Order: sequence, then C-alpha cells, then structure tokens
Amino acid sequence: MTYPPGDDGQQGHPQQPGQYPPPGGYPQQGGYPQQGGYPPPGGYPQQGGYPQQGGYPQQGGYPQQGGYPQQGGYPPPGNHPQQGGYGPQGAYPAPGGGAPLPDPLVAADFGDWWTKVIAVLGRSWQPLLIIQLATALPALIIGAIIGVIVAAGGGVVLTAVGAGLSVIIVVAVALLAQGASVYVVTRQAAEQPVGAGEALSFAAGRALPLLGWGLLAGLLTFIGFLLLVVPGLYLLIVFAASLTGVIMFERQGIGRTFELVNREFWPTTGKLITAFIAAGVYSWIIQLIVGTFANPGTTLYSIVTNILTLPVTLASAGVAVVTYATLRNRENPQTGTPTLVQELQS
Repeated sequence: MTYPPGDDGQQGHPQQPGQYPPPGGYPQQGGYPQQGGYPPPGGYPQQGGYPQQGGYPQQGGYPQQGGYPQQGGYPPPGNHPQQGGYGPQGAYPAPGGGAPLPDPLVAADFGDWWTKVIAVLGRSWQPLLIIQLATALPALIIGAIIGVIVAAGGGVVLTAVGAGLSVIIVVAVALLAQGASVYVVTRQAAEQPVGAGEALSFAAGRALPLLGWGLLAGLLTFIGFLLLVVPGLYLLIVFAASLTGVIMFERQGIGRTFELVNREFWPTTGKLITAFIAAGVYSWIIQLIVGTFANPGTTLYSIVTNILTLPVTLASAGVAVVTYATLRNRENPQTGTPTLVQELQS
C-alpha cells in the first residue's frame, strides 16, 4: 500500500477511503499519537502534548505521582485510624477530621480542653442524667422529711441539728453522684460499655473516702474564705480540679491535690474560671426565661429551673475528669485514658 506525498513532501494520508495509516504514518511530533489515538499506559505523553497509546491512566484513575494513590482512590494504609476510633498507635481522631489527638480526656491546650469537655457531654449525657436523677430524688425526699421533723419539734438545737444533717446529706449525695459520673466518663472515653447502676455501685464502694475528704475540703474552703477570701479561692480551685479524681483513681487524700495542681495552677485556674462563667451565664438565662411564667420562690419555678440547668451539672463531670486527666498527663506524659481505666479497675 502506498501513500501520496503531502504538501511538505512527507508521506500523507491513505489513498483509499476508510484506510488508516500504517505505524509511523503520522509524525511523532505535532500533537497526534502513532496508533489508535489514545495515550500510553501512564496517561500522559512524553512529547507533543498528547499520549502515544492506551488512552487512560493506570488502574485507580490517577497517575502514581502527584499526590494520588495507585489503586482505589484512597490513601495507603497507615494514614487513617483503624476501626473503633483508635489509630495505629492508639491515637483518637480529632473532631472535624483533623489530625489525630492523643487522648479523649487529655487536653493539649485551652481550646482543646473545651473541646474535650463538650465531647464528654455529648458522649455520656444519658448515663450522667440517670445518675443525677437517681441521686437527687432521694436527697430531696430525705431533706423534706428532716424539714417536717424540725418544723414539728421546733427549738434552736433541733433546728441546728436538722440543718447540719441536711448539709451532710446534700454533700454526700453530690459526692456520690460525682464519683459515679467520673467512673462513667472515664469508661466511655475508652469505649467500654458502662451503665449508671454499675457506676453508682462503684462510687458507693468509695463513699466513705468521698464523704470524709469532701467534708474536710468543704470545711477548709469555708475557713479560707473567712481569711480574706483569697485562701478560700485557692483551695476551691485545687479541690475542684483534682479532689474527686485523686480519691477515685489514686485512692489518696487532700495532700495529693496540692502536689498535682500547684505545678499547673494558673492554666488550671483559667480553665475553671471560664467554666464557672459559662455556667453562671447559662443559669442566669434559664432563670430569666422561667421567671416569665413562674414567680421566683415558688415550687414550679424551682422544679423547672433545676431541670433546665441539668446540662451544667452534667458538664461539671466533664470539667472534673478532663482537668484531672490533663494534670496527670502534665505530671507524667505516659498517663492517659488507658492508665485511668486501669486505676479504676485495680
């Protein structure tokens, strides 16, 4: 088969219609392939702007270089955490798909501290709510009974005794709820199933240390406020940041709280102050809303206000655990959620 010369003296197009040029019939340069009109395997030409043959890139739709994988359109193993929320080295995925964070309870900075606290509330609000309801209702009933007895008997001594018993009951119930909440938050952060009943049972086993150290901490804080307020504020920060954690995880007393908090006192103070301000603003807004349809001081006002401010109570468990876990990690970087779970179960 012969081909007529083109205008430039080179071989041109085929003589007969429907026939195609032989291999080499078109020049390699100038933008057209040698055969078939498709690019070579690899997807892009070497010269001239068009590929030689093959038409499409390698399997997976993208070339090997340039930031895309060879097959499947996904990154190679190791770039993403494994199933169950943990990465190849125990990392946890950050909210929004960012870089993995090392622990769900240990905060890297101030912003991460708030992120971890909010994550606790979103992850554990159901058992935390059950714990609050299970502990608050008996306390209200017992308090009401004591109030009736005091009102019937009268007298200064009986009134003082009744008031003292009421305070002890309120403190004991609050500490029991806090201990159970710490248990739930820690176990669920490690993706271990846990119920409110199990948590309350565990906290009841440490009720005496919780009550004893809690009452002592409250007494010292009260005395501190009498001494020009500043000592009271200092003690309030130290005990709020670490007392429940020290009792629940380490089974130690008040002395350990100072050792743990003092090295990170000002960062801890800043976190707790912002949490206190946020809780105060939220509660104030709730009171304003409830006050539009119920008079302050009435039973309806008290009940509705307490129900709507439950998120503050639930969030306090996240504040306590994340703050304590962060303090432990600052003391020893190897300490994190796995360590705390082991200490609970020991």
